[in-house]
Amino acid sequence: TMDEGKTDLSPYELARLEKIKRNNDFLKNIGLGPKKILKAPKPPNHKRQRLAQPRVPTRSSKRIREAQAREDVKSSESILDDGKEELADISNKGIDYDSTPREPDELDDSEFQVYISLRSWRLRKSRELDIEAYKVFQNRTICEMVRRRRNDKMFAGREGMKGTSTVEKDLLLVWGIGPAKAEQGGFGWEALDVLDIPENKMLLMASREVCDNPPELSGIADKSDNQ
Repeated sequence: TMDEGKTDLSPYELARLEKIKRNNDFLKNIGLGPKKILKAPKPPNHKRQRLAQPRVPTRSSKRIREAQAREDVKSSESILDDGKEELADISNKGIDYDSTPREPDELDDSEFQVYISLRSWRLRKSRELDIEAYKVFQNRTICEMVRRRRNDKMFAGREGMKGTSTVEKDLLLVWGIGPAKAEQGGFGWEALDVLDIPENKMLLMASREVCDNPPELSGIADKSDNQ
């Protein structure tokens, strides 16, 4: 029988997933998230303060307020600088989006989370069928599927299509996917269901935004061998 553990991820994959989680939590805590930027602190509403706490204006009041505003901005900049250091070890720099990934360490953080989603599906499927996980898909196959969909959001797309031939043709381009897995109802189609989950679509969209000019699908060479 199959191992009843909750995951089949390697120590590296678990560690990287934890780093990404810390990264996301950190950005959330400092008010940064997808498509959000840190704004300078709003100046205090002095009229409201004067109504609540009447006081005699002094010549130094304006200078004090300006100094405090500068300190607030410096504090915000300091938080961002600390964040850059905190996140440096999980930077997406060095990712070659034109290449065909064979291992998960060749994926950026957004792609990696989609890869993990597919790994979870593969584990469930292998246990359902009581077979080894690699017989569903090998890791290399999953990595390549993620990259192809990342580079071309229409890769193996099923929306508005009249037939299945185009989907099957696209799936057959992926290393490790043969006719049985590419035909409708095969593992390839189930994997596409996972790629089409809204959260995964958002992750791949975020990955595409890393580059000003996303690479063309032609940047990935067709596989020379299939399984």
